[in-house]
Amino acid sequence: MNIRMKKFVKEGLFLFLLYSLITLCLFFATDRIERLDQMEGEFRNTNSSVSINLGK
Repeated sequence: MNIRMKKFVKEGLFLFLLYSLITLCLFFATDRIERLDQMEGEFRNTNSSVSINLGK
């Protein structure tokens, strides 16, 4: 019973850390988008990305 409990706690801790990491990344992305929107106005209309055409 003790080994099953340790395994259950390990899996739960791993899932909690994974969820926390994903949530933290989403908060950082939201904060960055909000700052860009305030600084540059309408940043969605500026095309500053680079695209690579992989088709032949």
